[in-house]
Amino acid sequence: MTLIRSTFLTKQRVSADKESKGKETVLTRVKRIQKIMLADGHTLFRRGLKTLLASETDLEIVAESGDLTEAMVAAKLLTPDALVIDLGLLAEANDASMIELRQIAGSTGILFLTEQDTPESLERAMGAGARGYMLKSSAANELVAGIRRVAQQDDQNARGLSLFTSDLRALAASNSFPRPSVLTVREQEVMRLLAEGRTVREVAAELSLSIKTIEAHKLNLMRKLDIHNRTSLIECAARMGLLVTEKVESL
Repeated sequence: MTLIRSTFLTKQRVSADKESKGKETVLTRVKRIQKIMLADGHTLFRRGLKTLLASETDLEIVAESGDLTEAMVAAKLLTPDALVIDLGLLAEANDASMIELRQIAGSTGILFLTEQDTPESLERAMGAGARGYMLKSSAANELVAGIRRVAQQDDQNARGLSLFTSDLRALAASNSFPRPSVLTVREQEVMRLLAEGRTVREVAAELSLSIKTIEAHKLNLMRKLDIHNRTSLIECAARMGLLVTEKVESL
């Protein structure tokens, strides 16, 4: 009886060991090293970012460049999970380069880093197929988190970083041409509130969206309607019947 019990327990242990090893194998397979490429004309910044990422066991720098053309060639050859690129490099980009970047974005997440946060910079980044867009002055932990999320194509957990894909989706339609002439329901909401005199911050609070999302919607609707100032926006909203006039008539 003792021998049988011992044999039974031994089989249980072997089975448990196999199951444990199987789980370890699964976990090992799940953890994947993300390939990262850096492109920035400022050597010191690029080296600093490389040093920052060196301690991250799940991120590997596979290439770096200070030139846009060279970076695009390497990105097509290596197909990294993320291309972290200085937005300033787009200054040397022509139409062909922008198309090429959007093609690269089909297989590689592109994170643009910029020194200035402006609607023009946002538009430029989206036009080049950006998955993410961050300030160079962002905290080190935010930069690392941002790079990881772009590499993993993780849009769900990016809300804390207001310049990420979850906040840039409003401009997604702008990447294909020609631009649609009909506003989405959300764009109509944003247009109505802005025409009523609300600030971007107030609209963001009312719709429970980030300021960057509202700015993206505003930029997109103004491009669609070919309007360039607040007065034109109000006039256009009135013509479209978006403004509520009951209160005015009752005064």
